[in-house]
Amino acid sequence: METCKYDGYLSQYSFDINSYHAPRWMTALPSDTSLTNLSIPGTHDSMTAIINGPDYQCQNHPLTTQLEAGIRYFDIRARLHNDELRIYHQDSYTEHTYANVLITLFSFLDSNPGETILMRLKEESTPINSTIDFITSFNYYRLNSTITASGCSQHFYVPPTPGPTVVPTLGSLRGKILILQNFGEDPAEYGIKWESPLVDLEDYWEVPDLADLDEKWVAIQEHLWAADNGTEAGDGKLYLSHLSASVGVLPIEAATGNHNGSVVGMNDRTGKWLKEGNGARTGVVIVDFPGQKLVQEVLKRNGG
Repeated sequence: METCKYDGYLSQYSFDINSYHAPRWMTALPSDTSLTNLSIPGTHDSMTAIINGPDYQCQNHPLTTQLEAGIRYFDIRARLHNDELRIYHQDSYTEHTYANVLITLFSFLDSNPGETILMRLKEESTPINSTIDFITSFNYYRLNSTITASGCSQHFYVPPTPGPTVVPTLGSLRGKILILQNFGEDPAEYGIKWESPLVDLEDYWEVPDLADLDEKWVAIQEHLWAADNGTEAGDGKLYLSHLSASVGVLPIEAATGNHNGSVVGMNDRTGKWLKEGNGARTGVVIVDFPGQKLVQEVLKRNGG
């Protein structure tokens, strides 16, 4: 299998989603399919392709490339800055705004109306020089902005009641963005609450040392099996497995291992595990620096 190289790191399952084209993989699937029955590739800190410094960079391709490659879950972290929502990773600005993100997502859905996007929208850190709160700003973009309000009206999925009790079907989500609401109070008014009974989350992200990646890998495997078993049992939960980690290790090290190859990263471990036939449905697999082979292995579980 071909190995890809980026910034001195080598990986068979990372870096090259720009070589993969799957803009309409959801379109042919039955509309009565629950989102919980799908295997969905996603990215963690999705807007960090051009961020400064290895501590904060988690991607090497922009949002449009991710969309075209079949990524359908996006981790969008917005921080109030001068009364505007800008995309940050902790205290590091990504050079993108929330409006930029929405315009890109709307454009993709306009061109591919049979697709669905899951967007975790997280209130990131504390406001900078702002006179309004996060909800007020969110609703400005949703209702009043001449740039985004029309697209929000067309493309934001609106749950039938606040705090929905079921994950919607693909048919009700086509051409829509399902917000995983990581801001505000319960009940979730704009989508599904991030920490909700409908969401089963693996996010073991604090990995002090490369040697501790073995524990991270155990957590990933257990959660991928849980996603498979939960789907089989019809428990109605949306399983989200993060391959990403940081703190003691760099995001790129957690994804792809170290420079000399003595430690294997989570992308390669997961890709090989899936290629060996483990599991049926994966739920949402959330990745730093994803590669085309990893995306393909996730998408295979949808029967394509």
